[in-house]
Amino acid sequence: MRTVVLRVAGLALLLLLALFATLTVRTLTRLPDVTLYLIRSEPTSFTLEPVYRRLRPQPATAGGHPSEAAVRVAIEALAAGPDADEQRRGLGSEVPTGTEVRAIRLDDGVLTLDLSADFESGGGTASMLGRLHQVHYTAARPGAVEAVRLLVEGEPLSALGGEGIMVEQPWLPPEQGLPRW
Repeated sequence: MRTVVLRVAGLALLLLLALFATLTVRTLTRLPDVTLYLIRSEPTSFTLEPVYRRLRPQPATAGGHPSEAAVRVAIEALAAGPDADEQRRGLGSEVPTGTEVRAIRLDDGVLTLDLSADFESGGGTASMLGRLHQVHYTAARPGAVEAVRLLVEGEPLSALGGEGIMVEQPWLPPEQGLPRW
């Protein structure tokens, strides 16, 4: 009798462990792996809002860093714009469609991001500030990326747009709060 009870208890324990493992795997595959910063337009101002997405960045290639792959897919997602749910929530992107990541490199906590010339196209001051904020905050990854250096077509970006918005190089994220402009 005792042997039967022990076998039933052992089988129950195995089934419980299998259920726990299945639930853990399902949960982990749904967790977001990238934080994007989209723009909420208010009547008199704009703000950044974090959006968590599951984009499954490509594994880092030989010599690359996992953060490089994650930033690449995140910047491409900014250029693609918000998904339907994000649009319904009133979020948008000022990163121009067609903006491509030409190169990306992480050295000693400084991420150098080389974007295509499309990044500089179109928009006024608010749009230019918005895209800078979006790229900077999306590229900054706590624990891996401490500062962001922006290039356009291989050249350091010092000013953006016709108004000449000065671009801090390298950009260091502020210790608190998201920008409002």
